[in-house]
Amino acid sequence: MGASESLEHAHHIAHSGHAEGHGSGGHDDHALSRRVGITMAILGVVLAFSAARVGAARTELVQGLVDQQHAHAKYTAQDIKHRVAVLTLQQLHAEADPTRTNGKDMMLIVQNIERYDGEAAAAEKWVDAYDGGIEAHGKAQEDYELAQLAAEIGLVIASIALLLRRRAPWIFSIVLGVTALGILVATYLHTSGAVHASEKLVEETEKHYEELRAANKTTDVDKAFIEEIKRDYGAKK
Repeated sequence: MGASESLEHAHHIAHSGHAEGHGSGGHDDHALSRRVGITMAILGVVLAFSAARVGAARTELVQGLVDQQHAHAKYTAQDIKHRVAVLTLQQLHAEADPTRTNGKDMMLIVQNIERYDGEAAAAEKWVDAYDGGIEAHGKAQEDYELAQLAAEIGLVIASIALLLRRRAPWIFSIVLGVTALGILVATYLHTSGAVHASEKLVEETEKHYEELRAANKTTDVDKAFIEEIKRDYGAKK
């Protein structure tokens, strides 16, 4: 049963119990009905809030997975570049002729290998930084759903208490409501701390990766090498 259906069902039962209470004329029944009605209203608020937190946790979970996939794509790209550069160097080394091999060009490939390896390692740490937040949002979704379930059951039992005019089910509905509130508060506090720590780690690792990328962009050595190639081979077109 969804949150809206539970609230609508409780609303109809509350009206029914209120009408029957006026017919009996019992002061105690009327007081109990009023208390149960207030309890149902509070449980309705708890139920609505729990449902909202479930949706928010699910949204944050999906967003975290999407962001992690983006970071993983960066890691994959740098790892592929690293492997390609290593294979190129291995091929050149296997075919190297001391009288013809250009040592400077070989060292440029070595520098690129080290560069891609460092960037891949930084990207991998960036990917791993999302794990804490994703795990926290996933657990929060489950706990908020548990709180929602407790509030729904409490609302149904309070409805029964209103119809039967019995104090025992009313007290049980209060216990369920307090349980739901306890789960909400505990989950929120735990999730907030875990998500804050994860977001801070993500920010730091992403910044480190971007700094490496910025520092490793085309350097003066690369530019000089490109100009040398243009001079040596450009005129032969």
